[in-house]
Amino acid sequence: MEYTDKNGLAGLEKALVARFQGGDTAAFSGLADLYKDRLHQFILCLLGPDREAEDIAQEAFVQIYKSLPSFRGTSGFGTWAYAVTRNVCRRRLRERGRDAVLFTEERETAADDVPQSGPTQELALESAETRALIRAEIAALSPVHRSVIFLSCWERLSYAEMAEALEIPVGTVRSRLHNALAALAARLKVLAEEEKI
Repeated sequence: MEYTDKNGLAGLEKALVARFQGGDTAAFSGLADLYKDRLHQFILCLLGPDREAEDIAQEAFVQIYKSLPSFRGTSGFGTWAYAVTRNVCRRRLRERGRDAVLFTEERETAADDVPQSGPTQELALESAETRALIRAEIAALSPVHRSVIFLSCWERLSYAEMAEALEIPVGTVRSRLHNALAALAARLKVLAEEEKI
């Protein structure tokens, strides 16, 4: 479910959380509808294409469900849900015997949707091609860069919210986002130069 009004989304989340904490466990399905695609995309940003992404998403939702009664609301539900999901990903990596260093390194990737401009079908196709190229270049970035771009550009979290979700200082968020966008710009520049040849 897409929700573009951030204040409206926050209000809906708060109401659903209050209903759940008040004993209406069916309210959780509303929260799951709001976040199932978002959390799945976040997992893919952190781990890249992963055959177990669906299982990890389910595990994250189980953990969110179990922890929601003690959720205090000091942060937004989404920020908290991303932090829970990140911890599930970290735990899964450790179980696989892989180092969870991807959560602390300065490797990152992300991208923003290019707004579709122009009234003609030809321009719309060019814009779609451009978005596909940008998404492909974002996918080639490191997990740290992908995750910070996802949270910033797609989810439109503030620096403070991103810092809380990723458990890093705000200054590190700024640095990672800057580095991620610089890495993306460099990749796009190379791509543009190759197109000229």
